[in-house]
Amino acid sequence: RRLSLHSPRKPVISLGPMCSVAAALLVACSPKPVSVPLNLTVSEKQPRVWPTPPVAKPDAPPRIVRIWFSTLTIRPGSWFDGRVVVSTNVASVEVRTAAFSINSTHVAPGVYRFHTHVLELPPLSRRHSYDLYVIARNTPGAAQVEQTSLEVQ
Repeated sequence: RRLSLHSPRKPVISLGPMCSVAAALLVACSPKPVSVPLNLTVSEKQPRVWPTPPVAKPDAPPRIVRIWFSTLTIRPGSWFDGRVVVSTNVASVEVRTAAFSINSTHVAPGVYRFHTHVLELPPLSRRHSYDLYVIARNTPGAAQVEQTSLEVQ
């Protein structure tokens, strides 16, 4: 007796459409690369020249003018520093990932900074890249967000 793939007893399964659906799902689920914002500087030392924070009314949209980070790769025992220049109506600046959140210190109108010692990190959070958000909020709660990637080693 001869078997045929097109026998009425066995349905024919075409892998072509299934492979196309699987490939489309993989592309849709893959992380999109995050570009570095144009207003972000990453260096060990802070820039010497900083822009003046723009004066804004309290209910005007917040603006992030310039960001400086000491690094975009953190590891246990390292320091993570930053400074953010924003419009003068900004009430808070938060630096956030899925793993942690830093509330920056307000040091002058439109100027925020943080200085954080990275302690021991859970093993499951290491060797990952996280989306890093800089969120500036005014008093009514409106926000401007800048995004980049932070690597945790």
